[in-house]
Amino acid sequence: MTEVRHDVEALRLERLARLQSAMRRHDVDVCVLSNEPNVRYATGVTAMPVYSMSTFVRCAVVPQEGTPILFEHANSMHRSARRAPDVRPMHAWEFHDDPQAEADGWADETVAAIRELGGAPSEAVAVDRLGAPAYLALDRRGVTIRDSAPVTQEARRIKTPQELLLLDVNAAMVMNMLAAFEAAISPGISERELLAVLSDVMLRGGGEYLATTTVCSGPNTNPWRAEVTDRRLENGDLVYVDTDTVGIEGMFFCVSRTFPVGEATPLPEQRDVYRVSYDWLQAMEALLRPGLSCGELASLAPPIPERFLAQRYECMVHGIGLEEENPSVCHPQDRQSNADTLIEEDMAVVVELYAGEVGSRHGVKLGDQVVVTSDGCRVLCPFPFSARLLS
Repeated sequence: MTEVRHDVEALRLERLARLQSAMRRHDVDVCVLSNEPNVRYATGVTAMPVYSMSTFVRCAVVPQEGTPILFEHANSMHRSARRAPDVRPMHAWEFHDDPQAEADGWADETVAAIRELGGAPSEAVAVDRLGAPAYLALDRRGVTIRDSAPVTQEARRIKTPQELLLLDVNAAMVMNMLAAFEAAISPGISERELLAVLSDVMLRGGGEYLATTTVCSGPNTNPWRAEVTDRRLENGDLVYVDTDTVGIEGMFFCVSRTFPVGEATPLPEQRDVYRVSYDWLQAMEALLRPGLSCGELASLAPPIPERFLAQRYECMVHGIGLEEENPSVCHPQDRQSNADTLIEEDMAVVVELYAGEVGSRHGVKLGDQVVVTSDGCRVLCPFPFSARLLS
């Protein structure tokens, strides 16, 4: 059987078309993007993404029409030029004794690029993030700054045909990650060793990095938001994993599963919290369909038992793509800032729940990544749930 492969040039052009269309709808002439996923979305190029997320070493100047200019770390230009049509050296200001002077150099080059692309720096330029030296440098040059989030979020919300293909390509890798993880679970193995199993399959499969290190066992499963430790699993524990994988071509996968450890019969309270989580997840996924607003979906959501509310996960649904994205659906008790935003076909979202009582030794995390279809949603990684915990 011939392997279906994605087309990176088609991917770049699809994303750029969506971004520039959103710029036109929001009356934005130019975006200056430094947030790594936005730079990747606009140009098709990434370079040392973990490093680039914490430093200002690359940015994209994107016009409403035409080809963006990618300002790239000088030592990465040869690589980025394989995909992006216009790559130039970035004048970085960090790690200098006088960052403001270097940021002035960056600002001069950026303002020149804005003019070259037909923009007017004195009018509003949409940006996503700037360090203080860059912000002050643009301000001194009379650049009016506005937030790019309404543009970039709108563009990235609906997945392009190539992105949908990439989601399926990545889903197969994530299924392999979870299978290897489950096979490695045994009393005596450490959380860190299990994380290494997950990472090994991810890297060998072409993924890029793990965004978090969420492998938690026994008492570390409650409360949520713990990370991997050297703790060794014990017979009768629960252990959960949130894949939080930045995979092939940077597609983010956030799938959660909880497993029993060893041959011990799961305790009634373990089965109870797992069953509640499983039933909630199935019911919530059954509600997802195009045309519902986020507010409507929140009001229709199956109730979570009172005993789990104090430690509830921060949302019930969130968008996903190159990172955790919008829209999000909050719990009905919480403020829904985007109540009127509609769920649309070809959105990729994560449906997830954490359930754990305050003071309990046990917590369960379950979550699926899905694509919204014309009549519901499709689970991308249908990895089996624990029959022992559901019995």
